[in-house]
Amino acid sequence: MENIFEKQGIQFKIITNEMIPSVVDFMWENFFPDEPINRSLGGTRNWVVDDFYLIDTMKDGTSMVALDKDGNIIGARLGIRQMRSKWVKWIFDRMIVYLPQWSLFWMPSEVQSQMPIMIKLFTLLGYNVWKMFDELGCDMIYEDKAVCSARSAGVRGLGTELCKRTENLAKEMGCTHTYACVTGKYSRKIFEKLGHTILSEVVYADFKDENGELYLKDTREHLSVISCVKEL
Repeated sequence: MENIFEKQGIQFKIITNEMIPSVVDFMWENFFPDEPINRSLGGTRNWVVDDFYLIDTMKDGTSMVALDKDGNIIGARLGIRQMRSKWVKWIFDRMIVYLPQWSLFWMPSEVQSQMPIMIKLFTLLGYNVWKMFDELGCDMIYEDKAVCSARSAGVRGLGTELCKRTENLAKEMGCTHTYACVTGKYSRKIFEKLGHTILSEVVYADFKDENGELYLKDTREHLSVISCVKEL
């Protein structure tokens, strides 16, 4: 039996290497302009986000897109398998947190100015996928990186369906849990609907510097960032 998406001619596909450039373009057109942290910090497209956040994630083979009947991308869910055994990656991630002055010098100046604020926020949130291996007693976690559906497509429930399918894919590929940092109110609704447990939360209105100034001044309708987890 056709589901509601198939009736509209929508297909869901695992992102292949050939599809990556188009997905990167889609994310910069549809995700980053409305993502509250990036928007507040004035983030623009740069090679660091492209290479180390988007492309590196999609090369894992656990991300998906939704395509309309004409083959256009109308939604994407990006995620990556994190493994306890990948200690080199753990070292690199921790260097950025604990030694930012040494690990950020090679990045564009825009990223260098934004990263300390992001590190401060995620530290306050307690978001750290590497500590979750011991807390959950597992060896492979599916870490969420982004979920986005094009507003112009007007397809209800698309983000939820993409998350369902990628969670099932991650489970098939050996992940026992999924872990996420969720920055927007609409994505939060998806994760709550799918049974994720909220672990921590930072309200944007409370995230201020030593002078009482907001770090993030353009979050609009988005009120907070959360971390959440779910057993697959």
